[in-house]
Amino acid sequence: MMSRMTAPSHAGRYRIEQLIGVGGFASVHLAHDDELRSPVAVKILADNWARKSDVRERFLQEARLLRRADSHLLVQVFDIGELDDGRPYFVMTYADRGTLADRLASRPLPVEEAIGVMRDICQSVAVLHSIGVVHRDLKPSNVLFCSRPGGGERVMVADLGIARSTDHLSGLTLPAGSPGYQAPEQLYFDGAPDARADVHGLGALAYHMLTGKVPAKPEHRVPPSALNPEVSEVVDVAVMRALDPDREARWPDAAAFGAALRSSTVPEPTPPPAPRDDDGPPEEEPRHDGTSHEGPRRPGRRTAIVVGTGVVVVAAATVTAVALTASPPVDPPPEPGTTAGSPVASSTGDATGGYLRADSDIPDEYRELIVQAGTYCELPGLSPALIAAMLKAESGYDPDLSDKANDEYGIARWTPEVLWHWQPGGLQRPKPSPPFSPELSIVSIGRFMCRLGPQVGKVPGDPALKLAALYRSGVAPLKQAKGVPAKWHDYTTKVARYMRDYQSN
Repeated sequence: MMSRMTAPSHAGRYRIEQLIGVGGFASVHLAHDDELRSPVAVKILADNWARKSDVRERFLQEARLLRRADSHLLVQVFDIGELDDGRPYFVMTYADRGTLADRLASRPLPVEEAIGVMRDICQSVAVLHSIGVVHRDLKPSNVLFCSRPGGGERVMVADLGIARSTDHLSGLTLPAGSPGYQAPEQLYFDGAPDARADVHGLGALAYHMLTGKVPAKPEHRVPPSALNPEVSEVVDVAVMRALDPDREARWPDAAAFGAALRSSTVPEPTPPPAPRDDDGPPEEEPRHDGTSHEGPRRPGRRTAIVVGTGVVVVAAATVTAVALTASPPVDPPPEPGTTAGSPVASSTGDATGGYLRADSDIPDEYRELIVQAGTYCELPGLSPALIAAMLKAESGYDPDLSDKANDEYGIARWTPEVLWHWQPGGLQRPKPSPPFSPELSIVSIGRFMCRLGPQVGKVPGDPALKLAALYRSGVAPLKQAKGVPAKWHDYTTKVARYMRDYQSN
């Protein structure tokens, strides 16, 4: 452990003076730039992590995101380099007035001071949101204060170690954040956070500054004014909306929350969720074929996930950004041959005969799997006949399909990263690699349909064909087209024809 903490005398031209902070993966040192005659902070990756390529890349990605933002409202990065022993480092603003955690150690802040600091923090996070970055770990120790040359101080947000750029965001994510500040959706393997996760963190910071306490669990939480009578109703409502467990009810981003704190009128505490027809990628559910809002793409060009040492490193191969709702996973599918706990009525003795024509070309070995997927949940349009028709259209029931150019494999043409998400158990199970078995591929369609199907329930059109198009295009294209997008008309026409052949009389 001592070698991990070992500090060099210099990092490039920067003379190391003292250690000022240690985290799980890196240490931060006060240093001096002798050429520019100014203090700086140098962040150095711990040597026991420096040889881990995923952690090293995450460390460098933090520097790149801060440099990309290049705002005085955030810690700024001035230089980057590598020590003689191979450890990477980057040079950034030195916060000479400490952290918000230091100031909250003994007392809550006066209300006016707390609101002023919160407005600055919201502006800082709004810079991240404006360039498509989600911080994901807002907490007092990541809010810093720095002296201004002319007097006073400025607030800076720091530590983007687990931040995610929306061109690297994916529905495939692991829990992240700090207890008391992380949004509920960050607790789920399937809960990719968007800007509203940061809004929850901002709400928790405001609550802590106003009351001296980290917010309790939702069922035990009281408004800030219950703990501090000086808090106004305007602030009460704004903060409690930011902390809403349902992210659909929160402020949409940091700028909106900051504006609410500046308002002189009480905002609506529980507005209905806004329609998401024109939402950008962070609001979008994972799509089966990897299309983006700029245009369709085949599913082969996917995001790749590298999970190691508690850090999620996302190397994007597309600019598609996706995020999951905070709803829990759908219920487990019924046993083959049953639906909603009831036995299938069959006049043929075949457990699938009540759903699928016995004299069709559906291979016998896939019938029970198709019934399982088609009865995964009660959803308008979902049926075994639809699943069978889609499999026919996708692969002609070829379990060995291998389209390496598009990274699609198996009877349902899944890509590895997407199937990893939609397989029963999601990311809690190992990432699947081709060849994909029909057992896994077919049942996963049911999970996909039951999670995303309700989002297109109000879109005009035949319920079954909307689900077929959903599998190919995703939620937003259906909403934007107000029906099946023209791109998929031929596909859904084929599915409709097969469905007529497969439906049991």
